[in-house]
Amino acid sequence: MNSLSKLALAMTLVGVLSGCASMLDEDSQDVAVNIQCYDKPVRAQCVAENARGRWTFKAPGNVQVKNDYGDLEITCKVNYFPQFTVNAPALPSWNFAGNVLVGGLVGAAYDLHNNTGLKYPETINITSPTCK
Repeated sequence: MNSLSKLALAMTLVGVLSGCASMLDEDSQDVAVNIQCYDKPVRAQCVAENARGRWTFKAPGNVQVKNDYGDLEITCKVNYFPQFTVNAPALPSWNFAGNVLVGGLVGAAYDLHNNTGLKYPETINITSPTCK
């Protein structure tokens, strides 16, 4: 196999593997949110929000959110306590990390553009600030 054929094969593989997270991951995900006070679950009315949308839900519970590269802001109101807000960072998914290694910057940029390369934690456990 000559060097031109090897180069063509390598370019084809990089092209096919680039955007791996975009092919394997959705641009939305389910997030479980739990609120506790002194190790006991607390019910709350909450709103999750990022640059791609706003979702109302009750905690403890699940909420489906659209992925974004910015933080997921979760604001909750527990009866008889003031409202509070916490932020959950978007973290690289395993598929995105693999794509960075195999597909390089082009594949990684494609995954970020399609909001599939970063994910929020699957479970977010919050201790109500009034319990500290």
